Amino acid sequence: MLHKDLVLHKTKTLLGEFLNPVIANTDKPRRKFLHQAIAAILLSGCLVVKELTRWIHDGCSDPFYRLKRLLNHLVSPSGDLSAAVAGYREMVARYIAPDTPIIIDITDLAKPRAKRMEYLAHVYDGSEHKLVTGYWCLEVYAHLRHKRVLPLAMDAYSIEDPAVGSRNLQIERTVEAVNKALNGVGIWVADRDFDALNLYEIWFSCKCHFVVRQCGDRYVVTPNGVHILERDLVEHLRQKAAQANLRTDIVFCKVHLPDNPKPLYLVASWRPGRSEPLILLTTMVVENFQQAEQIVWYYKQRWVCEEASQFLKSQIGFECFRIRRYAAIQRLVILAMLAMGFLTWIILRSRQMVKALYKFTSRFRKQVKFTYYRLLEGLQQFARLRQLRLTATSLQLLKNG
Repeated sequence: MLHKDLVLHKTKTLLGEFLNPVIANTDKPRRKFLHQAIAAILLSGCLVVKELTRWIHDGCSDPFYRLKRLLNHLVSPSGDLSAAVAGYREMVARYIAPDTPIIIDITDLAKPRAKRMEYLAHVYDGSEHKLVTGYWCLEVYAHLRHKRVLPLAMDAYSIEDPAVGSRNLQIERTVEAVNKALNGVGIWVADRDFDALNLYEIWFSCKCHFVVRQCGDRYVVTPNGVHILERDLVEHLRQKAAQANLRTDIVFCKVHLPDNPKPLYLVASWRPGRSEPLILLTTMVVENFQQAEQIVWYYKQRWVCEEASQFLKSQIGFECFRIRRYAAIQRLVILAMLAMGFLTWIILRSRQMVKALYKFTSRFRKQVKFTYYRLLEGLQQFARLRQLRLTATSLQLLKNG
C-alpha cells in the first residue's frame, strides 16, 4: 500500500510540475479545467466528454453539472487555449537540440457519418483508403532520443473554415509559431505532402534547416546551370558513380531551385527490394557519403510520428469524440497533445516513476516497443486498482458503521 501511495504522490507532483508553466498565463477557470481535463483524458483513455466526467472528482457531486461545465469550457469564446499551448512550447523548448528532428505531418480526423457538423470537408481516410467527411489535423513532433516524442502542435482545421484560408496558410501559421517558440532550433523533416514550392518559401523565411522527401518531378538547377528533373538527375548521378566504381546505393548533388538561388542538396538512396529511389532535398551541407547517410537517417526518424498518431488514435481516442462544435474539436485535440506531452514529461523527469508504472502493465504491453502504450496502461491500471481499493474501504466503513 505504501508503494502505491508513493506512486500516487509522485504522479500528482509531476502533473503539477508539468502544468504550472503551462497554465501560468491562463485565467483561474482555465487552470482548473486543464488540471481536471488532462488527468481525466489519461485515466479514461478517450476524448468523450461524458466519460471524462467520471474521472473528475471535485465539490460538484452531480455529474450533469460537471458535464455542463466541461462543455462550456470547450465551446465558450473565453475558453481559448492558445496561452496554454504557448506556455507548453516554451517549457519543452529546452529539450530541443540543434540536431533534433522536428517532424511535421498531416493526419485525418475522419467523421464519415457526420452531416451537420461545422465546416465539414472531404479528407482522405488512410485506414479505409477513400475520401470521407471530416477534418484535417496538422501535427508537429520533436523526436528525442530513445523514441521519446514531444508533441509541439496539433491543429485541427478545415479548409471550409474562412479563418483557415488554405492548407498552405495553415501550415505557415503552425510552422512559424513552433519555430518561434524553438528559436529556430531543430531540423524539420517532412514527407512528400510538403513538397510544394510555396512551402519552401516558408522554410526559407523561418531560416531553419529542413529535409523534405521529393516526388521527383520538380526541376532543379545544377551548379553548371542545367535545369533538370530530380529523378533524371539522380539516375545520371548513379550511372556516373557506377562508371567511377563508387557507391551506387546513395548519391548526392548540390542544387538550387529555379526561382531561388539559395544552395540546397539533393540526396537519393536506393533501398533494398525497391526500384524507386528515396529522393530528399535539404538545406544541410552534403559533401560526402557520411553526410548523405545522415540525411537519410533524419528522414527515417519521421516514422515516429506515425507511431505517435496511431497511439493517440487507439489509446486516447483521437477520432472518437462525440461532439459537434468545431471549436470544441480543436480544443480537444490540444488537450490530447498536452496529455501525451505529460507522458513524455514523466519519461524525462523520473525513471523511477516509469519503472513503477511498468509493473502495472500486462504481458502483451511489455512486448510493445513504443513505450507510451506501457506507460499509459500502467497509469490507468494503477488508477483503477486504487479506485477499487477506495470503494472497498468505503463499503467496509459503511458495513461497520
